[in-house]
Amino acid sequence: MKKRKKNLRQILIPAFIITACIPLAIFALISQERLKTSTLENMNNQAEADLQKANQSLNMTLDKYETLLYAITTDEEFLSLVVNANDSEEIPEADAYNMRRDFSHICNRNEGVDGIQLVLSDKRRIFYDRLSSSSVNSTWMEKVKIPDETKLLSYDVDKDTDNPERMFHIGRKVVNYWDISEDLGYVILSVNLDELESVLSAGKGSRVYLVKDGVIVGAEDTKMLGRQEKALDSAKVNQKAIKNARSGWSILLCQSIREYQKAIEEQVIFWIMVALAVLLIFVLLIYRVTKPVMISVNDIVDAMKNLEKDNFREKLEVKEKDSTEIQEISEGFNEMSERIHNLIGQVKESAMEQKNAEISALEAQIDPHFLYNILDTINWKAIENEQYEISEMLVALADILRYAINDAGEFTTIDAEKGWLEKYILLQQEKLGEEIELEFKIQDSYGKCKIHKMLLQPFVENAIKYSFRGYEGAHRLTIEVSKAEEQMHIIIANNGRHIEEDQLKDLNMGKEIKNHFGISNVRKRLKLYYGEDAVIYFENVSPSGVKVHLFVPLQEEQKDEDSSY
Repeated sequence: MKKRKKNLRQILIPAFIITACIPLAIFALISQERLKTSTLENMNNQAEADLQKANQSLNMTLDKYETLLYAITTDEEFLSLVVNANDSEEIPEADAYNMRRDFSHICNRNEGVDGIQLVLSDKRRIFYDRLSSSSVNSTWMEKVKIPDETKLLSYDVDKDTDNPERMFHIGRKVVNYWDISEDLGYVILSVNLDELESVLSAGKGSRVYLVKDGVIVGAEDTKMLGRQEKALDSAKVNQKAIKNARSGWSILLCQSIREYQKAIEEQVIFWIMVALAVLLIFVLLIYRVTKPVMISVNDIVDAMKNLEKDNFREKLEVKEKDSTEIQEISEGFNEMSERIHNLIGQVKESAMEQKNAEISALEAQIDPHFLYNILDTINWKAIENEQYEISEMLVALADILRYAINDAGEFTTIDAEKGWLEKYILLQQEKLGEEIELEFKIQDSYGKCKIHKMLLQPFVENAIKYSFRGYEGAHRLTIEVSKAEEQMHIIIANNGRHIEEDQLKDLNMGKEIKNHFGISNVRKRLKLYYGEDAVIYFENVSPSGVKVHLFVPLQEEQKDEDSSY
């Protein structure tokens, strides 16, 4: 009995169900314990990360204002004013005005700086209070603690809960750079505690507190300010602390354990429900997921059957809802069928063109021997009348015709093409009545390399017709042959007029150019002879002239083959 074949869906459904049930069963047994362990570990890791983040934020905030203090205390103009103030019993009004003006500019340009003051060595103060926009009267400037004289940088924070504008203060010692042993006093920046907002922010279920000497001096919940650190002790929170080495302040993190316990319970319930729901809806999901795939696969199979019946115009619809793989298969199938259709059309077109060419050749055929005999008779008439120049032209014409007619389109050698072009130039000179200098530069032994007949003639003819027309001066044509990797590089260069830029661009893009049928024919011949292995492009050269670069596959002449010339 022949075994019944299964379709894609019948294979996928059992495999997916088994694959899903095994890990779900294992997960149901171990998820609760692992979830509890990982949640506690995450809680501790999050606490460490939040503390490090808060500490870094505090250091960055302090760095910002320390940099500002450094800029103030190292400014030479400011130092000069401070030295004068210390040396004078009465601070010169102009000096005091300049310092207050500078202080007001600093406060206005730096957000969060509520005030700045200079405390001289004799405890005299020069200040600017941004809150009251005053440098004379202030309700709080005099209360700011003078920094420790033994430290270059000092930090302090307000503990007074009655002050609505709570601040922290950074003081930097002012040193006389002209006499570093002399301390001139301190500059103190008073910064609003709101600038520490980034320090006090934490993840969900956590709170960060800034503690100094056991007193809470910074918190998102302003009700906690001024309280003792012990007020935060609770069985429902997990506390971790880190001390900021720079300021000496402690950063305390309190995490709510209840939030994590609740999260563990909710996740356990959630995953149990998910496990049950997956088993119930898995079959329906597989059916719905595989339905469009099955439709697309069946469409592809039907299209392939039509292709077998030579129906190359059959196209698959590329649906946006299909997966990228199905879309790529559909697009690839459409491209393949279109390419096959085009290739068949090209074959038919080529066969028709070849047939038409053969018919045209038969219709236009002239007996070569009759033509040569007539030319030979005219030649002897010219010799009898001592018209030797005409005789030379007739001989050249006969050779040109013989070369063109015999084995047209077949291979010849570079040397044979050279001989033919010399005779062609001879006739063109007589036609134009002007001399054309023709020079060949054939590298090494490439004169014996094979090339199809009369590939170079259209470029030479274009140089004479267009580049030399109206050009004053000697007319020079240079043909160079060399090797470029595995190709033969042929350059046809002239010293005539340039090609117009628009026309040059069109030529290099392979567009059809009016009155340049010879170039179009060469492109078609190159395509037939060499396919994509032949390249041609044009360029204008300075100060005048045009170069044509032709690359064709290098083919050495076989010893047992004769030249076509």
